[in-house]
Amino acid sequence: MSESENSLIHTLMLGMQWLSSLVYLNLLWLLGVLAGGIILGIGPATLSLCAVLREQIWNQRDIEVSSFFFKEYKRVWKESNRFIFLFYGIYLFLWADFWAIIRFAPSIFIIFAFFTVLIFLVTCYYFLFYEVLNRPFWTKIKNSLLLPWLFPAQSLGIIITAGGFLLLLNQFPVVSVLFSVSAPFSLFFYMLRKKYWRNFRSIT
Repeated sequence: MSESENSLIHTLMLGMQWLSSLVYLNLLWLLGVLAGGIILGIGPATLSLCAVLREQIWNQRDIEVSSFFFKEYKRVWKESNRFIFLFYGIYLFLWADFWAIIRFAPSIFIIFAFFTVLIFLVTCYYFLFYEVLNRPFWTKIKNSLLLPWLFPAQSLGIIITAGGFLLLLNQFPVVSVLFSVSAPFSLFFYMLRKKYWRNFRSIT
């Protein structure tokens, strides 16, 4: 077997290993969501998933995924459920506004879309940098509002990636069980890895 064939096989094996780890992490996330009765499970499950990816991608540490995930899940349970209802309220408000604007004021839809995307980015940055910016809740929110403007290329990448996954999930619903949260968040972490090492590594 030639060296190029060995290299190809090695690359394929690494790719399959990466995909299987994302499936496993997504299943852990689903289990965490269900363990919290969905409403109380989304916050700690998402923070735990982000903690795993942060260790693997940003800090390049080899961890035992399931034990680390559930350790984080227990640790952030109370704190995450103090703020998650604010996010629920904001997104319910956006959902109600969407239908009202479509029906009564379609001319301002572009403004609504801009603020919806901004809120989505703030939510993503809040979860991505939750442990990095170890500050009180409202300070984390303020920092999360600043990060989309500080990292415009990465923010655009997050928007495109999220849009692509939404289209993929619409066409192939089974993907939602396998990759819906772990895959996009892993790509977000890869996009922001250089920014983390350059701007935040020294404070963690």
